[in-house]
Amino acid sequence: MNPPAVSSSEPDSAANTTSSEAGSASAMTSSSVVRLSRSKQTWTGAGSAAGFVLRYLPPMKRLLVDVLGNEKDAERALAILISHLVKAGYSGHDQGRLRDFLILGLRSAAKARATEMETQAKQESSSNAEIQLNLEIAKTESKHWLRYWRDGLMDRTWRALERVQHADRIRLVRAGHEPVSDTSESVNEPNQDLVHDVLRIVTDHSGESSEVIAGRVAELAERQVTAEEVKRQLPLARALFAQLLADEIMLTLENADAAAIQDEIQRLGLKKAFAGLRVKS
Repeated sequence: MNPPAVSSSEPDSAANTTSSEAGSASAMTSSSVVRLSRSKQTWTGAGSAAGFVLRYLPPMKRLLVDVLGNEKDAERALAILISHLVKAGYSGHDQGRLRDFLILGLRSAAKARATEMETQAKQESSSNAEIQLNLEIAKTESKHWLRYWRDGLMDRTWRALERVQHADRIRLVRAGHEPVSDTSESVNEPNQDLVHDVLRIVTDHSGESSEVIAGRVAELAERQVTAEEVKRQLPLARALFAQLLADEIMLTLENADAAAIQDEIQRLGLKKAFAGLRVKS
């Protein structure tokens, strides 16, 4: 079995379900087409700057730990940044890419935290009042930031795919169907109740047979899973993952047309996630 073209740890690489995600997933059905720029919603139109930015705390925190040297100061710097966003929003700087806006905010927050620590050290008559910051890695195109940002996007996409799976399991239960085999599926609405688990297992266990993968998935799904189900849901899972990833990237751009999304996919080293799929505007 070929491995999937996605991974959260390489450059090319159950929560509540929202109605928009469920609709996005069902709209794809068994298609291998990924549509870029499916809506006009982007980060620049978010009603709450702080609320939207909270979606990307993991990559922000990882960078601040590198800049400040420890988790405690990173968390304090994050609190400073979020507090500013609550009070001032984007302050007229809601342009371009979200990751570029955030790296500037992270640099400012790190400096603010360093000033706090220096002030406290002076008040305590400490001889080590000057704080050294590793700001060289806190740049828009630094390898550290791009890797953390890419991983953050991938993690959000995995969670979105898990929500799709969860929603389909609920759909099957409510419809009174047992999500077990293949013949009861309609052409227009194939089961998606294994999409996350199948893709996750294939990603983590590349090269294993469909039968072995089915056994691993069965343990997660707590039901019998056949090799045929794995083969049927895997292409759908790959297409769903790529679509959800494209949608996530779209949210982080100001002018999220197809060309801009494709450029960001290229810059972040995510082209492999779309391998074998038809990508359209």
